[in-house]
Amino acid sequence: MGLFDRAKNALAGIDPQTMAVQAQAAQQLAAQQLAQAGYSDGSLPIAAESADLRAQMQADHDVLNAYGQELNRVIAIGTPGTGIITGAVDTGERTAGNAWFRIEVEVTIPGAAPYTVAKREMVAAQFIGNYAIGSAHGIAVDPADPQNIALTS
Repeated sequence: MGLFDRAKNALAGIDPQTMAVQAQAAQQLAAQQLAQAGYSDGSLPIAAESADLRAQMQADHDVLNAYGQELNRVIAIGTPGTGIITGAVDTGERTAGNAWFRIEVEVTIPGAAPYTVAKREMVAAQFIGNYAIGSAHGIAVDPADPQNIALTS
């Protein structure tokens, strides 16, 4: 028995109406996910829009990748310290549905006076509570640029 025979036999007992309902539910879920990521208004894109959508997704992927690599670089080489968030403002920018904030952090590293850093930080909606004013975080400070920090906690 070949692959297609097994697939045909597996689908033989499934009601076509049930399959249609499941397919429609999957399409609605896909539309919701695209809307949450900022790629659509909640409707599924048509074929003519797919190239633009792919380009936007690729651009967001590139931004996320570069952002993550920079954070990982600073964490790997940075001087550990602590930071207290003293300000946070939503910039209105979004990448793949995640908000960018301009945060101000009071930085303290051993052997140096505390100072303030203004940083652009991407924050997923489910983690916004972690960035409350007054919250304390572990940080890493780029030794080549003390204004370049990465939150580590």
